[in-house]
Amino acid sequence: MVLETKKPREQSGRDSFGRFRAQCRSAAIAALSILEDRAIDRVYCDLHDDFVIRKQDKNGLGYIFFQVKTNSKQNHNWTLSEILGINSRINDPKKQSNDKLKNSFIGKLLLNTVVFDSNCNNVIFQTNINNSDDVESLIDDIEKGVFANKFSKLLVSKFNDLYSDNIKAPLAEGEIKERISKLQFQTDIQYLKVGDANFIPIAREKIHQYSEIDLGHTESNEILSKLLELVENKSEGVIKDWTSENIEKKAGISVKDLLSILSISSEAYEILSSGGDAKAIKNASIIQRTLSSSGANEEIIKFCSQCKTDWDEWVRNNRHIIQDLDFYTIQSKLKGVIDNVIGSGGVIEFKKLRIPIKEFITDLESEDISYGINEKLALGGLFSEIVRDRS
Repeated sequence: MVLETKKPREQSGRDSFGRFRAQCRSAAIAALSILEDRAIDRVYCDLHDDFVIRKQDKNGLGYIFFQVKTNSKQNHNWTLSEILGINSRINDPKKQSNDKLKNSFIGKLLLNTVVFDSNCNNVIFQTNINNSDDVESLIDDIEKGVFANKFSKLLVSKFNDLYSDNIKAPLAEGEIKERISKLQFQTDIQYLKVGDANFIPIAREKIHQYSEIDLGHTESNEILSKLLELVENKSEGVIKDWTSENIEKKAGISVKDLLSILSISSEAYEILSSGGDAKAIKNASIIQRTLSSSGANEEIIKFCSQCKTDWDEWVRNNRHIIQDLDFYTIQSKLKGVIDNVIGSGGVIEFKKLRIPIKEFITDLESEDISYGINEKLALGGLFSEIVRDRS
């Protein structure tokens, strides 16, 4: 072979591709946090920064901006010059280059605290290696809110000049410190290491944690390959028509994208979520897996999800008027039905539920504890118990 006898002119393409893959892995892990079904509802790829997490909470919309930077030398530590454009040997702040500081990794991250103001929750520098002692001292000083470090003082003193194009009026010192305090560092991140060896088990565990899907080797590789492909697709191409609709289409990853990759019924999820189910993704997954292995179609899965939603509402409306003994007896009888119909691997055949459900209703009526429970509510109660036991 001849290729190995001559060194190439450059390998920047291979290096940049590896860095891009690391960025995609990080965005993919962030996207999986959407499955937790709490505040995080979007991840935007290669938009304003390497990726952005959107959160919706009581304070409204908030964004977390990430810059992902890797280094192939695992024993290397980031220096102030590399991440902040600061020359640590220069003592006079006026002699520090504003351009280098502004265009540094951290300088670009901090710009988001100005552009997005109160909607910027945090800006995060994420990497596969660690920081030098000078960088660690700076981080510690900022995190404690002391601002006694000479480099944090430098940031404060230069902040208004660095971002003068984006600030209508100079910010007060307290406002500047508040913005700098949004800076966080995440170092030695395992799934950013070279290759996918660390990424795969971490991603697989997060999928199981959020959806109760325990993936085998082949299935996990297929799903994670699709997830990375989704992130890559959402990271490419210029968004020419800058509208919220186009941003969502070109750069945004939502729960529906993830449900599609995991083959979880989006309609079942919507039914459960609209009904106030705090674990709608996980419960939709459990209901679907309980039924689909025995051949249940999408309509049956939706029907059972709606029944569970109706049962949850019935419990909310009636729990305070039902005696504890009666309620726990109803629960116990539901578990008895489950024990009688559930097959190996936790699978239930829908067609085998009709008679046990009718017998369950008759049993409740004979003991005068039916409280208006009909067949649909009973079916919903059955799946409510199933998801409670498996969550």
